[in-house]
Amino acid sequence: MGIFDKLFGKGEPSDSLRVQPKQAVLVHLNGSDLDQSIYDENDLSTIEDLLIAKLDGTGLGEFDGNEVGNYEAILYLYGDDAEKLFDRVEPVLRGYPLCQKAKVIIRQGEPGAVQREVTL
Repeated sequence: MGIFDKLFGKGEPSDSLRVQPKQAVLVHLNGSDLDQSIYDENDLSTIEDLLIAKLDGTGLGEFDGNEVGNYEAILYLYGDDAEKLFDRVEPVLRGYPLCQKAKVIIRQGEPGAVQREVTL
């Protein structure tokens, strides 16, 4: 065993040093099937601010931005436990008109990991 092995250990990192993959809550907002007045009277920045405020100081995760397309916008939230993260933000999502008919993916890790889907 070399000096660096003695100082820093050898092999796999301990569980406390291993980086865990972030889990995700992905909110796919419906950009075409809601009443036009909902799109006119509500906006992405308001729901983003509400989500940020709901997560602030909880340690559950963070709002990480959006991606806007022609008929859909996706809100990205990441944390260590997607289920707890969704439980925290679900009332905000259900209460904001722009989130009607949204598809929410609650993913237990990196892309391709186990996930479930909820329609609001």
